[in-house]
Order: sequence, then structure tokens, then C-alpha cells
Amino acid sequence: MPAKAAVGALVTICAQQKRHKPYPGMTPAALDIAPLGDLAAQWRRIVGDQMPAAAAADLYGGRAFGLARDAAAQAPCRLYVISAGLGLVDGETHSPAYGLTISPNTSESLQDRVEGRFAADLWFEEMLSGPYSTDWETVFERGPGEILVALTRPYAEMVGPSLAQLSQRHLDRLRVFGAGLKPALPEPLHDTIAPYDDRLDTIFPGTRSDFAQRAMVHYVEHIARSGAERNAVNRLVLAALAPIETRVRIVRQGANDIDLLALIRSRLGPKASASRLLRQLRDDDGIACEQGRFARLFRQAQAGETLQ
Repeated sequence: MPAKAAVGALVTICAQQKRHKPYPGMTPAALDIAPLGDLAAQWRRIVGDQMPAAAAADLYGGRAFGLARDAAAQAPCRLYVISAGLGLVDGETHSPAYGLTISPNTSESLQDRVEGRFAADLWFEEMLSGPYSTDWETVFERGPGEILVALTRPYAEMVGPSLAQLSQRHLDRLRVFGAGLKPALPEPLHDTIAPYDDRLDTIFPGTRSDFAQRAMVHYVEHIARSGAERNAVNRLVLAALAPIETRVRIVRQGANDIDLLALIRSRLGPKASASRLLRQLRDDDGIACEQGRFARLFRQAQAGETLQ
């Protein structure tokens, strides 16, 4: 086990799955269409008027978030949450229930309310001054130890510019976890990325969506060392992965909902199974489809619904 002072704080992204339903008016539908800065001011006022629902660490569900929460308890250290709706939130801060995402094409998408160009990093900068948010400097200044940050590529694009503004002494303590993050992060952060790759799936199985949190758990359990410098701990990561043969990642093609629905409908039968059809779609047809998306289309096919 690593020394308890090895990790100073753990930061993870929020989750679409939430344990509390959004309060009325706590979605982008309550916002007037406006330029990004004005939209952010509207949202901060709305957030500030709401009563907290729960500690931020208890707002979210899903495996990835649960892994991060468990890692923080094991370290042990303080947990922070990166949220498009609340900013950078201490896990112990009681926060309101909301429904807002920077992702397009969802009912809670912020992008539908933005007049002009939307930039995720500028939005996050605005949220850092929100009523429930702290800032990166505070996370680093609260105590010694490495600061571990789990990111997906969209969140890396959102928070990367603000992270890159940190002083070198803070960047030296930063460890970033995630798959394929280098193109999404500013150059000063490239050396902070822990060198985990697909071999992690052999020693800690999971999905692409929880890769960053799995890597972070492995790091907390096996790698983190009090006072160790970055190159030394990176060598430990690579040593842990070295005995594992690199797996060939299968590249699958995308397909739109209309084509997928027609394909699913053509294969429906009295004993049709969503899991078997999804496996067939991926393995035999070479088509990429996220499990939740397939489940929705499968239900629509069973109900005889059509898409325009």
C-alpha cells in the first residue's frame, strides 16, 4: 500500500447518471438564448438561488464515479468533481440537483442555448466562479501529495486550458489519467499524463468510459509513492503493464440511428435478445454502438417506432 501522504486530492468528472432528479428550472431549458458569457451569468444566478440536495460526492451514480469515490476513500484524500453545471466542486460541498451537459444532441445540452460560438473551456472558466465551485489553486494548496485527475477527451478539452495555467510547482504534482488525452490537452500538460494503455483492461477489466477511473484506482493501490518524482512513478506504471501483451483494438464503423433501427428490426424475433443482437452487431457486422444507445433503439424496434 502507498504511503497515506502520497495522494493529496483526487479529481474526477461528473456523471450523466444522477442520484437526484434536477430541480425544476435547473436545466438549460430555463435559460434564454444568449452569448456564452451572458448565458453563464444566467446559469450562475439560477444555481445560486437553489437549495442544496446532497454533497457533491453523493449526487452522481454509475461505475466510473463510484470507482473514483472508492479510490479517494482508499487513498485516503479529498474528492473533487468537475461539473459542467457547477464548476470544480469539493465532494463534501452540498450542491443542488441539476441537469446540464456540454455534449450536443441531448435534452440537457447547453449548446442549444448558446448564441454564436460555443467553447467548452470558456464555459468552464465561467463556472469556476460559480457559487459552489472552488478553483485549481485551492485544490493544490490544501496540502501535500499528488493531485490525481481522471478525464475523458471532452472533459480534457473543457478543463485543459485552466489546468495549464497552473504554476510549474503545481504541475509537477499533477497526474492525469485517461485514454487518448494528449491531442485534447495543452502541451504543458502532456508530461502529466500517466502512461496507462489498453493493457490495463487485462489487469482491471472495464469499459472505455471508466478507463480513467480504473487507471486511477490502480495507481492509488499499486503505484503512488510519497515524495516520488514523476519519472519514477511512470516507470512503475510501465513496469506493471510490461508483462501484459498489448491487445489489438478492433476498429468498428459508425452508423446512424435510422440504419441501426432498420437493421435491428430485420433481426427481431420472438426470442430476440438485446445483448445477443448487440454482440452480433459489433462482432459480425463491425458496427460501433454504445450499449445505452442500442438499448434505446432495441426498445423502439420492439414497439414498432420509426425515425425520420
